[in-house]
Amino acid sequence: MQITHILEELAFDMGELPREAIEAAIAKRKAMTPHLLQILSDAVERIDEIIENDNYQGHLYAMYLLAQYREPAAFPLILKLISFPGEIPHVILGDVLTEDLSRILASVCEGNILPIQQLIENPLINEYVRAAGQSSLVTLVGCGLLSRKTIIPYFGTLMTQLLERRRSYVWDNLISCCCDLYPIEILDAIISVFDEELADSEFITLEDVQAILDKKQEDHLFKLFQNAELIEDTVTEMEKWLSSPTY
Repeated sequence: MQITHILEELAFDMGELPREAIEAAIAKRKAMTPHLLQILSDAVERIDEIIENDNYQGHLYAMYLLAQYREPAAFPLILKLISFPGEIPHVILGDVLTEDLSRILASVCEGNILPIQQLIENPLINEYVRAAGQSSLVTLVGCGLLSRKTIIPYFGTLMTQLLERRRSYVWDNLISCCCDLYPIEILDAIISVFDEELADSEFITLEDVQAILDKKQEDHLFKLFQNAELIEDTVTEMEKWLSSPTY
């Protein structure tokens, strides 16, 4: 399949998975990479058009494919795309924002977590984007690409110093991410978050945290190491969305 045909097939939602085009894009990684990077660059410049045309999905396929490629040049472009204010990230990404963005970021960052930390700490960024940044760090730990000893203290510093003291999903997800990593070292900071009522008790409670800590650390972390994964196969990832009842 020619490059131009692949790009045409991936550009718009036609109601069925363009499997042949995706497989061709995977096979033609080197040739496709600059085109997919250009799609992301164009998306940043033409964000209003993407918002208006909800059938356009070229930027989504570009994100997944470049994540599968482990293409670091996609990292700054994706960061720009998800840093638009308000609800724009949700409009242009849909459920990808909450379900897969964290794994996409982990797949393209090449271990460079500083931009992810800046994303997490920026109160002007969409709260679900910031949460995806937090979760991407857990994914990196689970995949053996980042040390738990690096991220646990960072999560503690987020709670004690770096995050704004107002309730949001950023706090809820942060506590959840801490639990994924077995947060015994930062339990006092977590208790303070609940004391200040920064986390939504309908999402997670201090009792939930304690239930994690009642387990053996090695058993709990084994589950993380077993289940964490980067973006491995765009076909499988997109089939998941097509089979979703909300698609």
